[in-house]
Amino acid sequence: MKKGEILITYLSNAGFMLTDGKTKILIDGVHTEQALNFSPIPEKIMTKIINGVEDFSDIDFLIFTHVHKDHCDLKKLCEVQNPKIKIIVPELDENNKIYLKDDLDLLPNPISYLNSRYGEVTTIEAGNIKIKAARTYHDGIKYRNTVNHFSYLISVADQQILFMGDAESDNSNIIAWLGNETIDTVCINFTEISQEKGRTFISDVVNPQLVISCHIPLQQHDKFHYRERAVENVSKYSSSLPKVYVCLETMETIKI
Repeated sequence: MKKGEILITYLSNAGFMLTDGKTKILIDGVHTEQALNFSPIPEKIMTKIINGVEDFSDIDFLIFTHVHKDHCDLKKLCEVQNPKIKIIVPELDENNKIYLKDDLDLLPNPISYLNSRYGEVTTIEAGNIKIKAARTYHDGIKYRNTVNHFSYLISVADQQILFMGDAESDNSNIIAWLGNETIDTVCINFTEISQEKGRTFISDVVNPQLVISCHIPLQQHDKFHYRERAVENVSKYSSSLPKVYVCLETMETIKI
């Protein structure tokens, strides 16, 4: 890698690996089940992540926006081979604690559970990387008050990259948080581009140089032609958006 270069590698759904050549972070990068119409991380890739080999050697952080099964498989985390990896997860609710039972004690250390209130920002610093975590509302009325959800703003090499997860974009909480931040790149669900509220959020609140459109099924799981719709919407609304990169295949890498 060139000095000052950042690589963002797409895994599946809202899962990414970010590295500047020194520090390596996986966001929503451990999940194995197909949820609704969305894709798991392919088994071969998941095995490499768990064993820390090839592209996934020397991972420093595994961070998760929430523990829905298309973002995080808590039991799979118990298989991670490198105990030095730092894991950041929103505080588990009682249902997840029951689901894990005795496995909870097997989660690798050190693990940090986020439980800050709305409007508070938790900052984690590790050498050249700064991670700002803020509680955000999960999109959708049925999830809004039932899911512990965090979004992450990662600062590295003079760049700030926002990983939204499934955050509700037009909520005053996230708007207030990001209003004082300069954001270079945002990774956001492809559905936001099809909605006026999402496009307004991107252009007026985030105002990035690059939008990475994600949470699109892999070809074999795309029953409802989301992939085609995602590409069409980018073309349709290109005049009101910054540059958009649409993530369609596992292990695509974007240089920023």
